[in-house]
Amino acid sequence: MNSFSIGTLGIMCCSRLGSPPFSDENYCRRLSILGKKYGIRVIVFCPADAAPDRSFVNGFTYKQGEWHKCRLPFPDIVYDRCLFHSGKEFTAAASLLSEARFAGRWLLWSRGLPGKWQVYQTLKREASLLPHLPPTSIYRGTEDLLIALKKYDGEIFLKPKSGSQGKNTLYIRMNPDLRAFLVKARDSANRQLEMSFDESSKAFLWIRQFTGNRDYILQPFLQLYGRNDQPFDIRVLMQKNEKGLWMRTGMAVREGAAGSMTSNLHGGGKALPVLPYLSEKFGAAQAERMTDTLGQLSENIPPILEGHYGRLGELGIDFGIDTKGDIWLLEVNSKPGRSSIRQAGNDPGSAILASENPLRYARYLLLRQLRRVN
Repeated sequence: MNSFSIGTLGIMCCSRLGSPPFSDENYCRRLSILGKKYGIRVIVFCPADAAPDRSFVNGFTYKQGEWHKCRLPFPDIVYDRCLFHSGKEFTAAASLLSEARFAGRWLLWSRGLPGKWQVYQTLKREASLLPHLPPTSIYRGTEDLLIALKKYDGEIFLKPKSGSQGKNTLYIRMNPDLRAFLVKARDSANRQLEMSFDESSKAFLWIRQFTGNRDYILQPFLQLYGRNDQPFDIRVLMQKNEKGLWMRTGMAVREGAAGSMTSNLHGGGKALPVLPYLSEKFGAAQAERMTDTLGQLSENIPPILEGHYGRLGELGIDFGIDTKGDIWLLEVNSKPGRSSIRQAGNDPGSAILASENPLRYARYLLLRQLRRVN
């Protein structure tokens, strides 16, 4: 079969310094190599590399073990893997993506989700999900912090509305005397910071400076601790397959380092198989029930979000399980990583599908488009 007989998948990535000058190089390389298996040519480009009239891109292809830059026709499908939330490159990407519904000549592999607050507002309308959603509100300033700290036993968690990888998150603990505060944070480089304050005014000043102009949501701090009091959560990867249908590709525990406030792999966590981990903490029978619930919730969420935001291709769904065994939906990400599924190592087939499903789904979209044309 001619490797490039079906069409072209363009992976749109953030630019960066170095060689090659784009992010997510390992994943792009895997897709470029696997693309031949599905008759799809894979190219990589950054938002600024696309011609204004979308006739071509100055992109990269992977051949003979290295990346080659060349001018290429604009791809048939654009797979958006940009992880940024502001700036000139964000504006260029947003402009390109906004054209997708009118383009006609090319398809968007998947739409993206809006910020955490909008997604929360959508999901809380579903009665089956409501028991698993942590109370969530918008953070507007010091008064909101004080109200929440008193309401949630002196511990709260703040995360950016449009953040990822645990960056710029905040844990705040207030002593009963309302004066002493402990603040843990992860900055934009994912470094953990820890500060103690003996006056509320000093604490709130530091928090205002840290949050800056970013928009945040506020939640009670959930006791999501596993073995040796290390934080953990569970990532479920949902993807569309070669028939355009949702499937649960894999599930993995992400365990944070001791003393860490998050379990994200970018913050130093590690991935482990789910059932043995939950069995050790909760017992085999309860662990089985928990995994069944996690699976059912994960299968319910994608069609709900598609109904509100348009066609999606994959979702990383993050759950927490607190010390009482209650399951909480923490976050849904439309541009998920797949490192945890690969590193957990309990199912080699899941790791393979995590990389191949985007190509299988791209092939489905291309063939459907060809049938319409012909």
